[in-house]
Amino acid sequence: MTPDELKKNVDTIIVVMMENRSFDNVLGHLRHPLHGNRTDINGIEDLNNDDYANNNSNGQPKRPFWMSDATLISDLPHGPDEVQKQLLWAQLAKRHLMTGFVQAFEDQFHSQMSAPPVMGLLTPRDLPTTASLADQYTVCDNWFACLPTSTAPNRLMSMAGSSQLRDTNILVPNQDTVYDWLSAHGVSWRVYAAGLPFFALMPRMTPLVLSSHFRRITELPGDIAAAKTANDWPDVIFIEPDYFDAPVHFQPPCCNHPPLGMAPGEAFVGSVYNTFANDPKWQRSVFIVTYDEHGGFFDHVPPLPIHYRNPNGVTFETTGPRLPTIVCGPYAPKRGVSRLQLDNTSILQLIAERFGALGEAYSSEVHARAAQGIDSVSKVLDLAAKNTAVSALGAGAAQATPTLVIPSNIRQGFIQAARDLKAQHKLEALSKYPEIAPL
Repeated sequence: MTPDELKKNVDTIIVVMMENRSFDNVLGHLRHPLHGNRTDINGIEDLNNDDYANNNSNGQPKRPFWMSDATLISDLPHGPDEVQKQLLWAQLAKRHLMTGFVQAFEDQFHSQMSAPPVMGLLTPRDLPTTASLADQYTVCDNWFACLPTSTAPNRLMSMAGSSQLRDTNILVPNQDTVYDWLSAHGVSWRVYAAGLPFFALMPRMTPLVLSSHFRRITELPGDIAAAKTANDWPDVIFIEPDYFDAPVHFQPPCCNHPPLGMAPGEAFVGSVYNTFANDPKWQRSVFIVTYDEHGGFFDHVPPLPIHYRNPNGVTFETTGPRLPTIVCGPYAPKRGVSRLQLDNTSILQLIAERFGALGEAYSSEVHARAAQGIDSVSKVLDLAAKNTAVSALGAGAAQATPTLVIPSNIRQGFIQAARDLKAQHKLEALSKYPEIAPL
């Protein structure tokens, strides 16, 4: 779609951003003869392909395998140093081999496994929502994490187009976000969160997180029903799961971040999709399901050579690995595949094209990524698609929530953010988020 077509035909952009899964882990099965035979998609066709073999510390090759969805033993390595191991740069060949995932896993856990979970591939049986959406809409098989590092830097890049971080710290530094861009452009927006929102971790965002811009996911069905026209409804909507790393939960965590399995997240995304897709406003909406970063899971496609130097002088020379991303809605071709080079800043490009002035870039940083080959989601959309049918999602299996507590910077950050909310805005904070009272 051109910017003019976007302005005439799209009222609402909806973004669902989940946690820590790679394309091959979630959607790589689509190419395999047993699980889709989609030869148009760059997935896993042959588990025994030597190019996919990751040697362990004893030099034994470990290959991708079909895994059943379940809770995992722990989180997986995905910090900046671990990601460089996973990408495995070959100096002579001048390319990333993508064969260091097992070594990074063993280096973190100091043990070996016959089937390292980083090499596991899910099948449609365990993906009732994702598999249905992939069959109904457009899979983006060249969509990458913005940066070869962990959650917080990638969420900042996704939601701001820039990041001051190299790795995940306890709190997120104050910087402009897409919410500032939208407000400055007079664009209505809203966040629906199933738990504590990510930007509770940014100190300057505290008053905004307590405002009506941020709502609990349980309010979504009633808000949609009450909005009779597009004028009553936000232009841009962000959906956040309940994060496993948070110290309190408003529902069972459902972000897909290991050690969580996929089942809670599949149910969450399915519920959100059905809520939107069965409302008339869906016919002029774009619905994007993506992830913030790969979470340590194997992917066989090398990252894109996108240079980014953050405000603190930290340089990244590539994107991270691919992410499982599906663009949904009436303008997403049915059973389509996009081979465009995309990352989460492609969503910011889309927002600027739809709601900015003609020719306006979202920011200089996002424009610089576009100049290096990162395309906009607008190029995935097609007015001729007329994909108006609502996908009939499969039924998922129930799954227990892991009871282990994994110390992490984000968990510590959520604890500090919740305590700060109480200390600075006690009545408002406890009224909106009573779950934080014990912290």
